[in-house]
Amino acid sequence: MELLVIVTLVMLFFLAELLFYKKLLLKKIEYKLSFSKVEAFEGDDMFVDEEIYNKKPIAIPWIKADIHSSKYLEFAGASSTIVDQRRIVTSGFILRGYQKTKRRWYMKCTRRGVFDIENATVSCGDLLGLVTESKPMPINITLTVYPGIININEMFFSSKDIMGEAIVKRFILDDPFIVRGTRDYVPGDTINKINWKATARHNKLMVKENDFTTKVGITVLFNIQSDYNEFNFVKDRDVIEFGIKAVSTILNRGFKNNTPIRFGTNGFIIDNEKDMIFTKQGSSQEHAMELLTILAKLVLKNIRNFEIYLERIEEKLVDTQVFIVTAYINEEMIDIARRILRRGNTVKFLVLDTYDERTPIPADMEVFFIRKER
Repeated sequence: MELLVIVTLVMLFFLAELLFYKKLLLKKIEYKLSFSKVEAFEGDDMFVDEEIYNKKPIAIPWIKADIHSSKYLEFAGASSTIVDQRRIVTSGFILRGYQKTKRRWYMKCTRRGVFDIENATVSCGDLLGLVTESKPMPINITLTVYPGIININEMFFSSKDIMGEAIVKRFILDDPFIVRGTRDYVPGDTINKINWKATARHNKLMVKENDFTTKVGITVLFNIQSDYNEFNFVKDRDVIEFGIKAVSTILNRGFKNNTPIRFGTNGFIIDNEKDMIFTKQGSSQEHAMELLTILAKLVLKNIRNFEIYLERIEEKLVDTQVFIVTAYINEEMIDIARRILRRGNTVKFLVLDTYDERTPIPADMEVFFIRKER
């Protein structure tokens, strides 16, 4: 009889604990998550602050929070699981009654983008492991990560560097409209750069050496396709992400020199999936941040083939430096670029690939290739 009573009391205890914790475990639990800043650049380090508050007198033996983030936000020292493009970061706590606990995570932004953390899944249980309860906790925080920049003049080489015997250091970011002096002609220089007065004076071919100006604008046109036969989503994401860094570098250099800049691409941003991009021209800080935000929000997907895009905007390009950043180059693209050239513009191609002898090279435009395999 005594054994039956003991067993009954134990069962009643477990049942009472089961009902008690099942009803009260997740009651009055407050969970917060915040970024130390809401804007950052690719490669930046920052912090994520986590706070959990047990607003009741009952202790919680164990509680766990699963943060649903992007795999491109790396949490140092965290136990995390990566599923496709998502990272699940897990943290555990033991909370006394009315206890508030804070934790600071060290985080690195490894890729540009707009990253939302909408919720975290909070789970907790009783001491004996008989009860486990979970529920999503709304967070709704956003981090905008702008693309990084590269040393563009070191990473790219001109197609003219491999013609003839002379190897000349050529800069991608110069301005053909402002002449700062003259230099000797070298194989590969275009005829329109020859300074005929200086040539007659020195009795040898001399060419104009150019510099930046704030009087002539820069237009950066970015082909978001990684391949000519690519429809819809980008296949080679790493190549296009590298291209976005190249675009960011040109924009950064232009704004530092107070040069009016516009940007265009056959892609779209997460806020507007219908329209390709062709911005107004500007040189203000607000315009710079607008273009950086566009780069952060770019979706790796095209609306139209790049050649169609170029045909649509070519008449809007007058008296500007045009940089075409693309993963490939073809004859159709070159034909359109020549029409752009005839409208009083200069055109340079930045090809996101190593040099290939089969690649068509226009004689009247400079083409730059990436220096090494990535």
